[in-house]
Amino acid sequence: MRMRCAVHRANGNVQRRSLLAALTPLLGIAALTVPMIAGSARRGAEIKDISDYTIQAKDLTATLHVTKFDTKELEKIGSDFTTTYSLRNLTLSFKNPDKIRLEGKSPTRGTALMILNGPDRYFEVPKFNIHKTENLTKSPGKRQSLLEFGGVLSAETLRFMEGSFVKQEPQDGQMALAYDLKYQGSDTGSHYRVWINPQTRITVKREWYDSENQLRATFTYLEPHEVGPNVWLPGRVEVRNAEGNLGAVIALDTVKINQGLADSLFEVTRQGDATP
Repeated sequence: MRMRCAVHRANGNVQRRSLLAALTPLLGIAALTVPMIAGSARRGAEIKDISDYTIQAKDLTATLHVTKFDTKELEKIGSDFTTTYSLRNLTLSFKNPDKIRLEGKSPTRGTALMILNGPDRYFEVPKFNIHKTENLTKSPGKRQSLLEFGGVLSAETLRFMEGSFVKQEPQDGQMALAYDLKYQGSDTGSHYRVWINPQTRITVKREWYDSENQLRATFTYLEPHEVGPNVWLPGRVEVRNAEGNLGAVIALDTVKINQGLADSLFEVTRQGDATP
């Protein structure tokens, strides 16, 4: 009996040693994995501040060509979209922190100009004797920025909009960071959900929701290319209405950055017969 017990204990010890030997590599992997996971979590937290993904250029110019235009589908988004995209060839000028000049020409409307300088907006259509200046401080939902026209954020945009991280998920085959962008001081107005590629800082997709949280339009920013050191822009933008139907396609080219654009290009008060 004592012999059998000794043999049983010996066999048990061998089995425990064998089990421990088998588990040791796994325990070692687990010990290594814990700090790796913690490190990944820390890195994930570090890259979730939307202000890290603003454009790294002092100024830029680009040409926008509307290569597809469907009035019926754009009207479902809003008449402003039909008016803007009817200007088939547009010249965009941008200067940090928050200045935009957009010029275009339409066969029916003639030349048109819009200037955004902080909260001040000016636009003119000489053929129709339109010259108008507005201050949009109390109407932030009407403000536009480089995000709408070029798919990238400027630092100043985050002075009147605030972004909250939602999730990470793949877009167009690459991981993107999704944020909800709302106007400062407004929880019930229109808002965006944007998906940003952290490597290029380009908003690969933007969804626009109205004040009732209904989807109005989706903008997809495609064909990213580097136009300067650490500065990327999309080569094509597709605009779809809430039904998913394509309303417009815009191609961006002839991009130049950091040319030292003059402030006078963006001065609202010097434009024609502007009225308050």
